[in-house]
Amino acid sequence: MYKIAIIGLGPRGISVFDRIIAYARNDATATPLELYLFDSKEFGPGCHTTDQADHLLVNTVACQMTQFSDDTVRAAGPLLYGPSFADWLISKNSALGKGTDATIHIDRNGYYSRALFGDYLRWGFEYLKKMAPPHLTIYLHNYAGVDDLHWENNRWQVSYDGCNFPADFVYLTTGHARKVLTEGERKLTRQVECARVRNPRLQLVLEPYPIRNATSSVMAGDTIAIEGMGLTSFDLIAQLTQGRGGKFEAAGKLQPAGSLRYRVSGQEPKILLYSRSGLPLTARAVNQKGVFGQYKPKFLTFAKLDELRARADGGQLDFEQQIIPLLWADMQFAYCFAWLQQKRDKIAALMFSNEFLAADSAQARQHLVDRHIDKREQLSWARLVDPVPPLALKSRRQFDDWLRGHMWRDVEHALEGNLDNPVKSACDVLRDVRDVVRAAIDFGGLFEHSHRWVLGEFLPIMNRLAVGPPKERIAQLLALIDAGVVRADFGPGARCELDEANATFVVRGHWAGDSERANVLVRGRASLPGPLEDKSPLMRQLVERGIVRPFMNGQFHPGGITVDRNMNVVARDGTAQTTLWALGTLVEGCKFYTFVLPRPGANSTTMVDAGRAVGRMMDAIAERGQSQQAAQEELQGVAAAGPAPAAVRSIGAAGVTGLEAAPARVRRLDADSANCPAFGRT
Repeated sequence: MYKIAIIGLGPRGISVFDRIIAYARNDATATPLELYLFDSKEFGPGCHTTDQADHLLVNTVACQMTQFSDDTVRAAGPLLYGPSFADWLISKNSALGKGTDATIHIDRNGYYSRALFGDYLRWGFEYLKKMAPPHLTIYLHNYAGVDDLHWENNRWQVSYDGCNFPADFVYLTTGHARKVLTEGERKLTRQVECARVRNPRLQLVLEPYPIRNATSSVMAGDTIAIEGMGLTSFDLIAQLTQGRGGKFEAAGKLQPAGSLRYRVSGQEPKILLYSRSGLPLTARAVNQKGVFGQYKPKFLTFAKLDELRARADGGQLDFEQQIIPLLWADMQFAYCFAWLQQKRDKIAALMFSNEFLAADSAQARQHLVDRHIDKREQLSWARLVDPVPPLALKSRRQFDDWLRGHMWRDVEHALEGNLDNPVKSACDVLRDVRDVVRAAIDFGGLFEHSHRWVLGEFLPIMNRLAVGPPKERIAQLLALIDAGVVRADFGPGARCELDEANATFVVRGHWAGDSERANVLVRGRASLPGPLEDKSPLMRQLVERGIVRPFMNGQFHPGGITVDRNMNVVARDGTAQTTLWALGTLVEGCKFYTFVLPRPGANSTTMVDAGRAVGRMMDAIAERGQSQQAAQEELQGVAAAGPAPAAVRSIGAAGVTGLEAAPARVRRLDADSANCPAFGRT
């Protein structure tokens, strides 16, 4: 009997659960397995909790989200089919509508609530559980968190609710964690607490999730400053407006398509929105690629990456010097194809594409672009990185006018689609080639200075251009600005300070003398702490015992713990622990962009990593089984020849692997109260 533990049953834990069940179903030996699942919440949803409000949306279209493998997934073990999010929605809608005339249209390219996606993940867990074969027994524990993990008696001991549960193999998939405050944050917190004596409405929120908790004490008369203009900030704005009874409606027939008007409820606070760039994320375009459509890289390919590594000293690369030029060539290709198809015709676009691919240098490609597209119409990396023209920075009023126009043009581009609009087609390349980008960065694949540059400079640009909210969110933000609910014209370099003398926060804009006061400050970004900043008791124990170590690229700690390419956790002394794996945000740093959900038809990295980890476990189980069988056969031979020496008998009694003998019968139980009182609860 082999005991397996998965600690954390959000999307990453479900991927491991999926792979274990798939392998077990295809195990011809039907080796008995016990699988212990631990989570402090319901199994499946993870951070997509099912009690969230419906106005909090995922930022990926339904047809491009799944929790299951398909025929494109390679090197991840046996396939186990299941529905994508869109297929599940359609099936669920059909089941609800049976016997009635009511039908609800499901848009495969629509953006649905996070709570509904959490329902899908919860359903997916139950679906997989039903697929488990008889020789796999599953134990469920989801009323408390795991607080310790240590090695004792040749097994891992999982400490849960006061009891230790032995496990031969353990998977850490704990997902998003809470962050220990920095010294600067602790100091600011103390200052705010002191200032609240003079201003009881003064509030500081450093952790924005859950959203309803972060905003629950904000009143209609408050002014709230939100630091950041990313996805978390859009969640906060939705909670403070739609969540308080505000309504968005079409602006009218005389207004441009897609424009909105906001009808206030009177319960909204005044919202001050600012960030380092002064720019919101750009909108996700209408999906014209369907479920499986992706831009196939012509320049930044896996083969080219291998070629660069083979020539590099030590195998490390410089992202800015070696990767960006290739990425830019792919973006140029997509932009020019869409532009020529839009302005001329498809034949012209195809002829240009052939010439572009045949060009032997970046200079030759640029010369070709110059021949076909006017300079003013060409895609510019500099303008993508910093689109704010100098004239817009002359005054706050000019910046406000420019920003509104910039946001509306972005909405118009998004409405054209991610194939037809040249800018959106080019920016979508950043998303479609993400696996190659990952391969360049993962496991310290970049020089230390280059890794710093990617996280500090490139990642914010990539997020702004390719990982934005649905286009409706940008249209809503414009409507809120028009309604006077939101102010977002602070410009680049805006910052917020605590004015202790007046017990208030002050947002200072780009221009001298431009400032506005607020009584609430919210940090509008989700924390992604490394192991040394993680608040969880489990991670503190793992670090203290040396079971995990922070991932380092030279002297740089980008975050996360260290794992090898099989996802085995590397201990403080540098040894890979072959019975312990970690996946997901726990390894964000050693790997890149680990929080992206699987996509149908894309050979998902999530599923491949989980499959590789579970495959190694199944190989180890098979090897142990063979060793045990060989030892038993040897003992039988000795017994036939006569009494065995004591030493041989003791080996036979204990078993060569030190593991329990498989029971004659496996019962599918949720608990075994004989082992521990805590076992009795499910």
